[in-house]
Amino acid sequence: MAANTKAAANKLTAVKKKSSTRKRPAAQKKKATAKRSSGQRKSAAGLKGRSASAAGLRSELQKSSAEQPLMKLLRAEHRHMGTVMQLFLEQLKTIENGELIDTHVVYEIMHYMVTWPDRFHHPREDLIYLRAVEVDPRAFDDADTLQRDHDHTAKCGRAVLRDIERWRLGEISGKVVVNNGRDYVDHIYEHMNVEEKLVFPRIQAALSASDWRELAEDDELQEVADSVFGPRVQREFRNLTRKLRRSLRHSVERGTLVEWVGVEAFMESLDVVSIAYESAVGTAGDHLRGAVRDAVKYAKKDPMSAPLRCAVNNTRVAFRLLGDVFDISRETLDDLSRVNRERIDRIRLLDREAFRS
Repeated sequence: MAANTKAAANKLTAVKKKSSTRKRPAAQKKKATAKRSSGQRKSAAGLKGRSASAAGLRSELQKSSAEQPLMKLLRAEHRHMGTVMQLFLEQLKTIENGELIDTHVVYEIMHYMVTWPDRFHHPREDLIYLRAVEVDPRAFDDADTLQRDHDHTAKCGRAVLRDIERWRLGEISGKVVVNNGRDYVDHIYEHMNVEEKLVFPRIQAALSASDWRELAEDDELQEVADSVFGPRVQREFRNLTRKLRRSLRHSVERGTLVEWVGVEAFMESLDVVSIAYESAVGTAGDHLRGAVRDAVKYAKKDPMSAPLRCAVNNTRVAFRLLGDVFDISRETLDDLSRVNRERIDRIRLLDREAFRS
């Protein structure tokens, strides 16, 4: 998949040449080439001149449900990348403030960016851009600019990762990581914002239903399980995943968290009651089976005195059963009290963490 970017670049060039030869007389080729080059420069300048912010990006990610599945997938991956970049900014702020930080989490963030988006997400985008260029050659400038930016982004990502490795070894200061890291985050947001606002709508408009069906059947465009956000988290990103989940918890309003803690405590209380009920039923069954065995034994030994002996034995069994049920009830109440104490402790912990942050 990593080689797709170069292949797509070659195909883009081929499509551009083919389109130029077919649509322009030979006498106008030189003039058209100069005009196209000027257009490329203007397009690149326009793309680079558009700034982006995390808030703006998030608002653009909310699109119509009529969007093609492949485009929905790309937008979902943008949301994942935006989440990771937000965590990266938080880590960079911690480094800048000179606070204690888990350096391995910082490493895992950039390791993820250079091993998943650069390896799978961007090459798939390039292949979709290529199909759009084949349908509408006028889309070449945008596709070529963004494809080159993918290469530039991957190069910058590897450079930031090297900075983090050197910082962990004490070879460079945290300030270098902070400055270069923030530049990288700004570039990622800018790149995704251009794609979301300009390129994705053009692709959606250019490609027909048959184009999307063919793309959906392309093996190189099949969804690849995300190493962090997929169904199974890879071991090498476990610290990053833990931090992302913690960050997500902090971003949710306290009221929602308290409500969830209450629901969770209620469900656990139901489990406690259910276990107690099963224990009581099991205990009653054991006592009943014991009483039946004793009655059969009494009847075989002395049928005349068996009824009286059974009545006395059943009374003893009933008292033992009541004692067992009482013990089960007491333990159940203790468990319910423990669940409630844990709920209260978790709410206090949430309040404490919210105050610290």
